[in-house]
Amino acid sequence: MSGNMKDLNKESSKIEILQPLFWDCKWDSVKENLGSPFVIARVLEFGDPEEINLFVRLVGKDSIKRFLREKGKKLLSPRSYNFWKMVFLANEK
Repeated sequence: MSGNMKDLNKESSKIEILQPLFWDCKWDSVKENLGSPFVIARVLEFGDPEEINLFVRLVGKDSIKRFLREKGKKLLSPRSYNFWKMVFLANEK
């Protein structure tokens, strides 16, 4: 198994720290749809730094950037949207 695959498997085993953010959802469904706009929005809106860092490693920065460009303004609060836009899209035009 390559180093990256081991790292991803190690990160995947920590995914349970995200479960409290989805208290109202079926956890298996959330895990199967980590890249969905709903899941990304929930983590960015309510996650703490540890949860967000893990989530970004799991879904990738490109998925977060795509979400912010396509759905973020609609699904995040204005404050969260502006903050995450500065974090992930500040160097883009």
